[in-house]
Amino acid sequence: MEDFSEDAQGLQHQVLGAQILQAVTPQGLPLLYLSPLSVAGQPARGGVPLLFPQFAQFGPGRKHGFARHHPWVLEHAEPQSLSYRLDVLPGQFEGWPHAARLRLKATLASETLKLQWQVENTGQTGFEWGGGLHPYWAVPSLEACELLGLEHTPGLDSLSGQPLLPQAQPWRFGPEGMEYLFEGLPALQLRTPTHTLHLQGSGFTQWMVWNPGLEGAKGLADLPDHDALRFICIEPVCARPMQWLAPGAGFEGTLQVRWEGA
Repeated sequence: MEDFSEDAQGLQHQVLGAQILQAVTPQGLPLLYLSPLSVAGQPARGGVPLLFPQFAQFGPGRKHGFARHHPWVLEHAEPQSLSYRLDVLPGQFEGWPHAARLRLKATLASETLKLQWQVENTGQTGFEWGGGLHPYWAVPSLEACELLGLEHTPGLDSLSGQPLLPQAQPWRFGPEGMEYLFEGLPALQLRTPTHTLHLQGSGFTQWMVWNPGLEGAKGLADLPDHDALRFICIEPVCARPMQWLAPGAGFEGTLQVRWEGA
């Protein structure tokens, strides 16, 4: 993992998994959480992991796929923009007999962060895939945040297997773990005690809202127990059903984040 200071404006990243580790706005706001226990040579706990060819357990392969465990090619890098590429060969990864090209582009502007995630089928056979972006949004206190935009969106509590009931109020969160998968990609607002994030996605099919909770954090060696209350993962994904990509076809999903009050 590259060393960096959160005081430095711009994008910090590592070639392993093309993972953005931090994005510091021109106003000095660190948008992302990064665990101090993240281990060099491993996907970091925090930032923006990239997930392919499946999201979580929604598929036949390795949880979250192989892309975050492999070095990517850095095509372009400036303090406010970057581009990574990964060319996957048939049989390069166990259980994946297909050819694909993955690309991540990121741009940090005065008021927005934009991520572009591309999947191209470069082989002769079609394939099913899932995955997406897994950002850890930094918050002063999870219990003091509220999330607007999902009140009436159908969803599933993946931990219990039960549907999520519509509610009149914004979503609020306690110290318990959560893994909520919402259908569709409505615009969201994450209100924290210090700032508000406006999240807008395209291309992806669901929002995942995740946090391990204080008890769950105890089982994660790379996360301090109480740091579970310092972030929330609000992720644009293609979880289920998996997406079909014919030979020569491509997919693009985007996430644009605008902040205010920082």
